[in-house]
Formats: sequence, structure tokens, C-alpha cells
Amino acid sequence: MLVMCVMITTLPMLMSCNKDKDDDDSTVYSYSTSEQTTLITAFGLQADADVLASLDSVHFTIDYDNGLIYNADSLPVGTDISKLKVTVKFLNTVSSAVFKITGATEQADTSINYTTSMTQALDFTGKTILTVTSVDNSCVKDYEVKVLVHKVTPDTLIWDESWRRDLPGYRHSAIGHKAVKQGDTYRIMNYNSAQECYLFTASAPNQPTWDKQWVNLPFIPQIPSLTATDAALYMLDADGVLYTSADGLSWNGCGVTWYSMLGAYNDCVLGIVRGDDGYYYDQYPRSEDFVATRVDDSFPVSHSSDMIVTNNTWTVSQQAMIVGGLDSQGRAVSDVWGFDGSKWGKINNVHSTVLPALTDATLFAYYTYKPVSGIRRYALQETWYVMGGKLADGTLNGNIYLSSTQGITWYKSDSTIVQPGFMPKFYGAQAFVNIETLTAASGNYLPRRIQSQVTSWECPYIYLFGGYNDQDALLPYVWRGVYNRMTNYPVY
Repeated sequence: MLVMCVMITTLPMLMSCNKDKDDDDSTVYSYSTSEQTTLITAFGLQADADVLASLDSVHFTIDYDNGLIYNADSLPVGTDISKLKVTVKFLNTVSSAVFKITGATEQADTSINYTTSMTQALDFTGKTILTVTSVDNSCVKDYEVKVLVHKVTPDTLIWDESWRRDLPGYRHSAIGHKAVKQGDTYRIMNYNSAQECYLFTASAPNQPTWDKQWVNLPFIPQIPSLTATDAALYMLDADGVLYTSADGLSWNGCGVTWYSMLGAYNDCVLGIVRGDDGYYYDQYPRSEDFVATRVDDSFPVSHSSDMIVTNNTWTVSQQAMIVGGLDSQGRAVSDVWGFDGSKWGKINNVHSTVLPALTDATLFAYYTYKPVSGIRRYALQETWYVMGGKLADGTLNGNIYLSSTQGITWYKSDSTIVQPGFMPKFYGAQAFVNIETLTAASGNYLPRRIQSQVTSWECPYIYLFGGYNDQDALLPYVWRGVYNRMTNYPVY
């Protein structure tokens, strides 16, 4: 980049700046007198709804040290940047500000003086150099201007087939397989047709090799009932007797018999007891004030999704949630039920019919992004996902359903969030979200609006374990997915 200045003072270390339209007057610059003569304080695109809504709200970073102006958050895939009008603000009056355009697709190589042609459109598909000359012609500064456009749609859920891995511990003889997270440890229980049981343990769902141990179970297990609190594992035997283990190797009876397991809440597990006059909620261990109450007729007493526990905005305690299942009459339901630590209640809007009736669906909390009104910004929002499961007619669900209202309302995802065709339809899979560190290779990232370069960031990945196909055969895969925007270099 070209910088020619007649100056005596030494320029101190400079910081990149990114400015909103409303905060120009509050910024304090520490540049020498000569450098101030060519300083750009704001750069933006003019509104053009034919190109993109809220185009004038796109944020641009001005990196004086490297002579670079660019939008850190790239524009959507396919945005036409061949005819854009710009707005440039300077700290001081300048003699000229000339855009030199070369190699563009629509505009021939040319030079345009912004100070005399402020309304002329520019083609940013090639290389654009903005040369600023001070009012006394004593200082010249070059800025390269980049209008970045995403090559891949960022708001897409990606399931790359090359990320698929073999299910830890899978054998053709396997008849039961369940993955759980116990504290910070992942455990898989594998039960085969020879009534042999093995426990596989790892510290992360993407660990390539899992520790394997043989388990001498004193009972025939219901493997799908395997549930974990931070301190213990729980599982029902074939007769519904509840067993517990601290490490998955040594198991002891709890002295209670349940019809089904619902899931873990804090340091206890929740289940259903079948009595002579109906079904009742239960928990183990029971608190001193626990009172068994009869379940609602529409409550799913079996085959609901695995229960997830998250924080929410309307209760002090954590909220547990299940989706779908079979009610006491054996009917598949589409309801979402929540538990707040003391009682169960139906969460989803009764007037919403988006969620189909499902059994053994996979429910997990992940994320989507929503646009911020009026500006080209996107805000992260926690979103509940429902995948897989059996429909009421026995076929398998291949759609994905989302809720960004903590389970109250749901919608069927659009084409950006889908289960790809190469992934088999399934029911009974387990989902985990694992935070992983991504690193930008040297030279593959642009400077950001902070003093120190950020070369790594955290990204949450989804892992789907196992599940069963429409022939009730165990699927021997672990699938890995991610919301594409989260893999992009973060904007600060």
C-alpha cells in the first residue's frame, strides 16, 4: 500500500476502527497531524433495496495500519456487488479520494474521484483501491476496499457425509445401544444377542477411540432406559426394576419398579409407575415432600423423546422437556411436556398443529440465528430441534421441527435446515452438542475491530448417535452437524 507523507513525528501503534453512523463525534483518534489528513472515519454502502434490504446498515471495518476497508460480516450468497454506491467520511477535508477499479466483471478499468462523483456506482467484483490525498497534497494514503460476499449460505445446517464415523462399540450382534452423558464423561452401553454387555467411555463425543470394559449385569436390561445424572447411571431391567451404578460396571437394585423411564433431573431420575387405577409420576430418590400424583390422560407414559434440561425465562428452576410418546391409551401424541422440579405441565400451544404425533423422536437444544430488525446483523438464539422418530402410521419422520420460543410454538424447518438424503431416517437416536475450538490458518483471516488478532473461536457441533431404521435394526453411525454461520470467522 502507498503512503507518502511529509512528517517529522513518529506514528504510534494504531488500532483498527469500526464505526456506527451515530458515534462519529465521540471517537478520539491518536494519529499524528500528517496522518490525520488522509484518515477515513466511516465507510458504508448506500441503501438499495433492489440489491439487499438494509444495505446501508452493513458495518465496515477501517484498518489504517494495513490500508484495508472491508465488511467483516460477509453479505449473503449471490448479492450483486457490481453497482454499489458508497458513503465515505473523512476526519479532515481532502484534496481527492479516487477509486481505482481493475478486473471487475461489469465495469471497465477506471478511476473515479469520489469527491467530485459521490453518486456514481462502483463495481466491487474486481480490485478496488481508494487513494486519499490530503488537502495540501503533502500526504497520500491507499486503502484497498473489499465488499465480501459469502460463498456458501451461512444460515444452513451442515451434515457432511465425510464427517460420519462408526458407532463406538457397534457389532452386528448388537440388539441394544444407548449413549448418555454422565457429568463430563460420555458413556455407551452396548448389549448383544449373546446377552453380553460392554461399556464404552470417552471424554468427548468425537474421541476416536473409546475405552471398553465388559459389564457383568445381574439382570436383563432395557437398554433404551439408560439414563445418567452427574453422579450415577440408572437403568430398568426387563421387568421394570430400577437399578443404579456409579460407574456403569457395578449395578444395584433401587427397590422400585417402574413402567417406564422419563429422564434425569438434577440428582434424581423421573419415571412412571403403573398402578391398578392408572399411571403415576415417580422419582428416585424421592424428596421428603414428594407425593405421587396421577398422570394426565394425554401424558406420554412411554416412548417419548429423551428428556433434556435447560434454563428458561419464565421459571426460577431448570425446565425439563420431552416431546411426543404414547399416552395411557397407546395413542401417539404430538405434545411437549415440561417439568419444573415439582410438577409436569403441557408446554406447547394447544392450537399449534405443526408438530406431528411422534414416538422415540430425538430432542436437543441447539441454535439458529435471527436477523436484527433494520440492520444487517444476526443474533444468536437458542432453538429446540426435533428430529427422527416414528409417525403415528409407523413410518419414520424425515423432517426437522424447530422452536425458538422454548417449546411453546414450533415450525417446520425450511430448506436450509434439513436431514440430508444420505442420512437414513431413524428413531431412538441420542443427540449431544459439543463445543469445539476452530482455528483460522495464518493468512486466511482479516484483521478485526479489536487490538489483538483472534485466530481461534468456539463452535458447537451436533453429534447424533445410533438410532434404529424402519426395520428396527441398529444404525451403526455417528453423524456430525453444525450451523454453518458458526464456522465462519467471528465478527467482533
